[in-house]
Amino acid sequence: MSKYTVEFSHRANEQLRSIFSYIAEDNADVALKMVDRLEVRARWLVDARLIGVELPQNEYPFLRPGYRYFVSSPFLIFCRVIEKTVYITHVIHAKRN
Repeated sequence: MSKYTVEFSHRANEQLRSIFSYIAEDNADVALKMVDRLEVRARWLVDARLIGVELPQNEYPFLRPGYRYFVSSPFLIFCRVIEKTVYITHVIHAKRN
């Protein structure tokens, strides 16, 4: 059993709700499945904390060191590991700038 936990930031939760609302305009069942899939993928980080790509500090000087992201197509999940917690900070569509 992992001693790590996953926490979603307020912003990440808002982004998940926004994703759901946008997709639900066409199909609520698909929207629910997508958000569920994103949440499950994010929780994988408890056992795979080093998954994904660490954001290079020289390209993103406004971020603190240690931010990572991974793809759950078509979305990107951004996170940071601090002590025994994996913080999900953002969930955005990969085509967003």
